[in-house]
Amino acid sequence: MRVAILLSVVLLLPVGMVWAETLGLEDCVSLALENHPSMAAAKAQIEAARQYERAAYKEYFPKVGASYRYTRFRDRRKVVIFSYDVPLSSYEMIQGDLVVNLPLFHGLALRVQHRLRELDVALSEVNEERTRQELIYRVKEAYLELLKTQRRLKEAQKSVERLRAHLEKARGFYEEGLIARHDLLESEVALAEGEHMLVVAENAVALARAKLNILLGRSVTAEIEVKDFLDQRPRLGAFERYLEMALKFRPEIRAGELAVEKAAEGVRLAKSSLYPWVDLEGVYHKEGTDFALSQNPYGDRENAWVALTVNWRVFEWGKRQNEISGARAQVLAKEAALKEIKDQVSLEVRTAYLRFVEASKRLEVTEKSLAQAEENFALNEARYQEQLATSTDVLDAEAMLTSARVNYVNALADLHQAKAYLDYVTGVAKKRNIR
Repeated sequence: MRVAILLSVVLLLPVGMVWAETLGLEDCVSLALENHPSMAAAKAQIEAARQYERAAYKEYFPKVGASYRYTRFRDRRKVVIFSYDVPLSSYEMIQGDLVVNLPLFHGLALRVQHRLRELDVALSEVNEERTRQELIYRVKEAYLELLKTQRRLKEAQKSVERLRAHLEKARGFYEEGLIARHDLLESEVALAEGEHMLVVAENAVALARAKLNILLGRSVTAEIEVKDFLDQRPRLGAFERYLEMALKFRPEIRAGELAVEKAAEGVRLAKSSLYPWVDLEGVYHKEGTDFALSQNPYGDRENAWVALTVNWRVFEWGKRQNEISGARAQVLAKEAALKEIKDQVSLEVRTAYLRFVEASKRLEVTEKSLAQAEENFALNEARYQEQLATSTDVLDAEAMLTSARVNYVNALADLHQAKAYLDYVTGVAKKRNIR
């Protein structure tokens, strides 16, 4: 029976009616992390860094190369024996080599270059985490903005209902000759202004919904409903705990630490040029007078050898020392930058903490103001009913009540936004709340 009733209701719905999807904050965060292009870009950067790291690691392996060379001489090489020219080569010479090279020691340059690529992978992962944190915060902001505009829309609707009810009373009093014409006109103007503010509130909701849809990778006009949790007030922990977590989890600090480590590896890379480079090389060589290298009447058609090569730059006018000194200065610069980042993070955490405290106190003030505005409106409405107050008194009280309700909604949303920002600057946007 219930199934039949439900089916009847569905069949009676207007054609083209769309069900709005209801999402919670966690649902929105998951959708954004899955669909937003910034996350795809960050993951692609990680993959690129990993491929470069694999390429650097393969520098340890033997390398195989081949060459093929055609040469035509103006004069043939020859030797004179008893006044006779004996040719030692043809006018044309074709050579082919198959070379295997194994780096034995490059002054630790290969190891350092591989380590630098590993650090690039770590940096790309940190950048992905930073992108993730920023995106989560943006989703929270957009989500809370939608909740706030929806609450303000409800208050605008209630205001219009109150103004319309007052206009009906004013019209009745006017018809009875109890109030003047200008009192009725004042009520009509107030209702018109209230209806205009309702349109503004509706547009604000539509824009907030569009912003959230974009972050979630959905159509800008997609229907969406969100779960309201504004009445669940967040709590605040100890400032020292937030600061400790920020210095531990903020991606910017980890990126600064990796930058210092990369600079230190740069010093080792610069020092590698002070050492000799040793390579082991094996060559299979063929040469001849035809392109197939099958004939060589002037010497060996093929040969093979193994060579140990040592290259060492002995003197370069102090160039390498300059490079080493420059690399060391880079370490000092990165260490100073890391200290500045930590100071900036500490300041951001302190600012966010005080912002939450301020928002909490402002919410307490708006609660008291709302209670007073509600009482004031009720009193003026009752006095107007007894003709002890003017229409202006009621409209002023209604405007005060609407303003107090909107201020309360704003303060409530600001408290949640302050907590979201505190989580963001602490680096725990998707970790459990700190107590």
